[in-house]
Amino acid sequence: MYELYAKTKENLRLATYAGQNICNPTAAVLAHIFFDRRPIKKKIRKALKLITLTPRYSCRETIRGDSFIWHCDREDQTRMALDVGHKISSQKKLSITFMPSLKDDTYISLDWPAMYAALKISRTCKQPLIEKFFIFAALCQAIKHVKAIEKHGILDQITSLVSYNSANIPECFLSNACRQHGIKTYSLQHGLYHRYRNEQPIDIINYENITAQKLLVWSEFCRSEIVEFHRERGKAPDFEILVAGYISPLQQRTAARETPHGGRKNILCLLPGKRYIKDCVILLDTLNQLPEDYDVIVRLHPLLADNAEIRNALPRTSILDTNQSLTQTLLHRRYDVAVGFNTTSLFEAMLFDIPCALYRAPSLNLEVKGIPSFSTAAELIELDHSATSTRALATYLLGASVFRYGEIISADLG
Repeated sequence: MYELYAKTKENLRLATYAGQNICNPTAAVLAHIFFDRRPIKKKIRKALKLITLTPRYSCRETIRGDSFIWHCDREDQTRMALDVGHKISSQKKLSITFMPSLKDDTYISLDWPAMYAALKISRTCKQPLIEKFFIFAALCQAIKHVKAIEKHGILDQITSLVSYNSANIPECFLSNACRQHGIKTYSLQHGLYHRYRNEQPIDIINYENITAQKLLVWSEFCRSEIVEFHRERGKAPDFEILVAGYISPLQQRTAARETPHGGRKNILCLLPGKRYIKDCVILLDTLNQLPEDYDVIVRLHPLLADNAEIRNALPRTSILDTNQSLTQTLLHRRYDVAVGFNTTSLFEAMLFDIPCALYRAPSLNLEVKGIPSFSTAAELIELDHSATSTRALATYLLGASVFRYGEIISADLG
């Protein structure tokens, strides 16, 4: 799917409306169509909604001066967005505004001039008819946003804009418009950004499709991964990358190392999102092959909480973690080793001085030298006997010893 997305984005590279380049925000909308694995009829219905829905920008009155905007669908991401927003605001006063989703902040209206402009641009894309239709629909939505932002005079009341994630659609359009008009714009890294070694999921637009002028990343590791991603494709990022540190710094703790009651072993299994259900099941089956003196504590990704396939695969000796936050989980009990793949949580566990092991799943997308890996229960048992602290490695990956967001933004804005 990424290849189709990238090809279409290249075709839209020079797409403009009212003097604004609208390639990136249009690409963000298209990503949510192209990466959608549902039947074609559902994707067509999604595209039709883009043609008929017109943005309201009902939150426009609160987006003033130096602003921080955010949109999150998950509770854990919401906490993170608000936390970092308030921390930045303690050094540089920002107005903090939630951006509603497109479906919650639109009304039905056909805009014929916008449709005509979208048709002229989409006709230049040498792609199959159904792809052209999706491009047309995304362009209609993008042009409507440009017109709504202009109509409401939103840019006249903004002096700078910090976007929690400028690749996220509700924030994407406003970040792009601000940047096109010379207003300083920033985007924050909200998950572990790295090159994808196997399947390239929709998450890739988080650093490939930045609409802000500056991207504030967690660590030098993330910065170099983003630069290398662009280098492999023969281009340089069109935004500046600054290392600002871990967006949600955890209080580092040293886990206890006393022998658990009865000599039992505790394995913490940290599962990634729903895109990797098949490999999650294989990992759980592998953990089910551990000896009976191993207790497996499983922490599900928020989007897997009700997944029947995962729950049916839970090991016989497993305990389902119900703590609200990962910090509570990591402090709740002593763990001999934490295991997982394709999840930031595994590296956060390292900050608590918990030894970690990377499961070599077929879909493994992140490879880091220095982290022990396994593919069988026997290999994991062997690793458990020689597990060592990996806190320094996690600091390198996450930038956990640094938090410079407020400092960077306040110094830049004066």
